[in-house]
Amino acid sequence: MEKLKRRWWGLVGGWGTAVLLFYFWLRQIWQIEAANRWLMLTLPPLLYCLWVVGRNLGENRRAGETAVLATFGWGNRLTLLRGLAISMVAGFLFSPWPAGWLAWLPMLLYTAADIADYLDGYLARITNHATRLGERLDMEYDGLGMLIVTLLAVWYGQLPWWYLILGLARYLFVFGLWLRARRGLPSHDLPHSVHRRVFAGFQMGFMSFVLWPIMPPEYANIAGTTFAIPTALGFLRDWFLVTGRLDVQDGRYQRIQQFLYQTSTRWLPPLFRLTLASCVSAIFLALPAAWPPPAWVDLFMRWGLPLPSFLAIVSVILLLLGGGLVLFGTMGRLAAFWLMFPLGFDMVTRGLDWPNGVGLVTAVCLMLLGTGPLSRWKPEERFLLRRAGEA
Repeated sequence: MEKLKRRWWGLVGGWGTAVLLFYFWLRQIWQIEAANRWLMLTLPPLLYCLWVVGRNLGENRRAGETAVLATFGWGNRLTLLRGLAISMVAGFLFSPWPAGWLAWLPMLLYTAADIADYLDGYLARITNHATRLGERLDMEYDGLGMLIVTLLAVWYGQLPWWYLILGLARYLFVFGLWLRARRGLPSHDLPHSVHRRVFAGFQMGFMSFVLWPIMPPEYANIAGTTFAIPTALGFLRDWFLVTGRLDVQDGRYQRIQQFLYQTSTRWLPPLFRLTLASCVSAIFLALPAAWPPPAWVDLFMRWGLPLPSFLAIVSVILLLLGGGLVLFGTMGRLAAFWLMFPLGFDMVTRGLDWPNGVGLVTAVCLMLLGTGPLSRWKPEERFLLRRAGEA
């Protein structure tokens, strides 16, 4: 335990040094007032992340063991880097969106946190260093990261104000459980759910894309609302489960759950596949010239991307290939994901209409629910439904 405390103090010193170096770098390339505000807003979540670690050092032990491990382990180290990156994202709140390449910095920091979120558990499991501390940090940083990135997306005008409710969902959930405990009311454990983790993972990935400076607000609003509905319903169901209003052993609940499962994973996905393939066809037919589309070439030139004509042709190929793969249920979730890019290009250049709007909604639904029956090949399912490093 003493060695672990010294490592925690080392963490405090390391994080403090990293934040100060980042701050002095920002002062050189950004407005000094904005850089000062960044430092002041970074410190509160940073101190909170450090407090969570220090308060729970005694949980740095494997399941079923009592001995506290003397090191954090590679998995926890990656989780701790998530906390640092999330805190740095908070620093951009209440300042104008930076100009030029600096505008990409909040997205890059949050994307790094997302990648670390996927890999930290993998590293912990393959190094036999999975601990209760890692699980607690994972939950705390998930909730904090979602709150901060939602605040920033709303501040930048990428998402509507009501999306803040989703960012606060975990804290409202925990506060509700605390109130029940204060009143002496029982709370039940949540049953395991693979889909809860899948939805949360896609939600975090979407929030990274929201912070892209080139993403139009209309696109973010449509995709965000589509992501928000199942996430909000999932929180509502979980609340009814922990408060006992729903019982997983109740026959009526099981029948309703089975009906919803069959509807969302077997009956609706084939309809979504046909709809998305139709939208892709309509978008392609509406292009005045496909090899390359002039509007997409101009768009990539405005963004300063190299080889705009080549990128436009690649985007058309991805559009057609994605539509075909989705239709036949081959790598459907992956194809639905990359189709969001040409759908966005079409929305930026031609404006919002039914092919790109409906196509975006159905693409998000297929990412969340899968492609359903009559799907030929689904290699991405193993990465979504099973934690990395798990047998």
